[in-house]
Amino acid sequence: MAKTAILKPEVWAAVLSCLLAVLELSDRPYLATADIDFSNLLPPPMEGSAAEKNEIEVVLDMQKALTPRRLARIRADTTVSVFRFAEGIFGARFAEEQFPLTRAFFDRVTQATARSINPVKEKYRRPRPFQVRADVVTPPEIAAEALTPAYPSAHATFGAEAALLLSRMVPEKEAELFARGWEYGKQRIASGVAYPSDWEAGQVLTSMMVKRMMKQWAFREDFDAARVEIRRGLGLVP
Repeated sequence: MAKTAILKPEVWAAVLSCLLAVLELSDRPYLATADIDFSNLLPPPMEGSAAEKNEIEVVLDMQKALTPRRLARIRADTTVSVFRFAEGIFGARFAEEQFPLTRAFFDRVTQATARSINPVKEKYRRPRPFQVRADVVTPPEIAAEALTPAYPSAHATFGAEAALLLSRMVPEKEAELFARGWEYGKQRIASGVAYPSDWEAGQVLTSMMVKRMMKQWAFREDFDAARVEIRRGLGLVP
């Protein structure tokens, strides 16, 4: 007869603590209402200008260099997930089910980012490159999920945020994380759903949003908890 596994009291306490922490995260805003409107902090996109035509040429040049392997990576990177973002850097053990605090923390960051970016997108409603030029080729499944306006790029913003935050948690991998963040945003340009200036605006937004989030005690507290969880889970010195 198989024996039923019983958690030791200290293990159960740790599990319960993690569960409670995750539940608490769901109600904690990382950006106050007054911090959400970034629409006046970015310049308007260059719609219809000679600069925008040059940007489309950049998109087309990047598409000429696409390989099947790169295209497969671009498709995979449409998933907005810190675990997808960093799996090639932290390895297979950086899995969602093993890092509940990290998952909850980055979910909250993503929600705060969406609340900040969506009003800017709606203000300018910039069409995406593949919607402007027929010679910009975008895989159908990527075009189908690109439902919001282009400016600024939400994917580029997420990639920059993930790189910045994870590099503060695991500075040993700083170079790799920033290279990945750079690539993550550039994928959107190569796939024809973003202009270079959409990507650049995402970089600017990242610095502003993280700076403001760092002023929130809830963000700092949850950042520290996620940092401890990641370093322990990856076998790094706390």
